[in-house]
Amino acid sequence: MIRLLTGKPLVWPQDAIVIDVHGVGYEVWVPTKQKVYLADKDEVTLHIYTHVREDAFTLFGFIDAFERQVFVQLLDVSGVGPKSALAVMDKGAEAVILAIQQSDVSFFQSVPRLGKKTAQKIILELQSKVGSLREFSLAPANQLTSDVREALLTMGYDETSIDQVLSKLEPDWDVAQALKWSLQNIGKLK
Repeated sequence: MIRLLTGKPLVWPQDAIVIDVHGVGYEVWVPTKQKVYLADKDEVTLHIYTHVREDAFTLFGFIDAFERQVFVQLLDVSGVGPKSALAVMDKGAEAVILAIQQSDVSFFQSVPRLGKKTAQKIILELQSKVGSLREFSLAPANQLTSDVREALLTMGYDETSIDQVLSKLEPDWDVAQALKWSLQNIGKLK
């Protein structure tokens, strides 16, 4: 699965961009607002979500891991597909989180293809997750803790244990050191 792409943006068809990575062009769908940011860059790095169906293999790209994670959380809501989630993400991850926390149904209804029931479902299903995940705060995420959190979540560790171990990380560690230490100490800290 493709998780990260770094390359030169070449073409801007519709809501996608084509990124040249060592001579291979990858079509990546991005939120419209991010296209403006990416337009003047010689090289970009995007955090990728790979969506696979039997008839399609589609890449969705985001400037940082936080944006990608909010997108993935939206996809976990039944009835929200990748194109709808991408349209929601065009409003910005922080705005999405704030709308969920404030139960702002009209925020989601303003997105094309999302009706009132789907908007209510997004809020209902994600409100508990938004309240419990530290990285869904409006403060900027530390890249080290964000990367380690994502790795530990992928390995199946619970959020409480992850939060305990992340609070003890040294800021000058690289990701490999931090992940190794976290795996050795997760569940041992109180």
